[in-house]
Amino acid sequence: MNIIIIDLILIFSGEYTKAMNKDWHTQHFCCWQCDETLTGQRYVLREEHPYCVRCYESMFANICEECNKAVGIDAKFSTSLSTLSINKNAPNFNYDLSYKDKHWHEDCFVCNKCKVSLVDQPFGSKAERVFCGSCYDSAFASRCDACVQPFKAGQLNM
Repeated sequence: MNIIIIDLILIFSGEYTKAMNKDWHTQHFCCWQCDETLTGQRYVLREEHPYCVRCYESMFANICEECNKAVGIDAKFSTSLSTLSINKNAPNFNYDLSYKDKHWHEDCFVCNKCKVSLVDQPFGSKAERVFCGSCYDSAFASRCDACVQPFKAGQLNM
């Protein structure tokens, strides 16, 4: 006589969770990378896979050009071609400011020369670095042949 033993797990009403429009046993809803349970935790979806915040940030977060630290998932995104602007009505989180596929924390987005904040300010870039308008003009702008003063960004050519 063959005896088959089946382990039975009783599932009570509080031992399941709903996430990603699916029902899960709490022990089965886990991070795609580290396999830690995500039930009751914050998680991020990427390519239909759930990740805990720690794994997501270590694998996919943008890296700040200034401090070389990860720009976390709580960062708000802001991009523009010549000026980065921030939604002042958004919650007070750090921002992921991006320009030409480079990223900065809000506090790290500063002029390469004088270190003034470039948030909500016009700036220029040269050789993979960003500069405030004044530093950019003094270092890189074309100059008048008569007075040697720089032509400011936005001045009209007559």
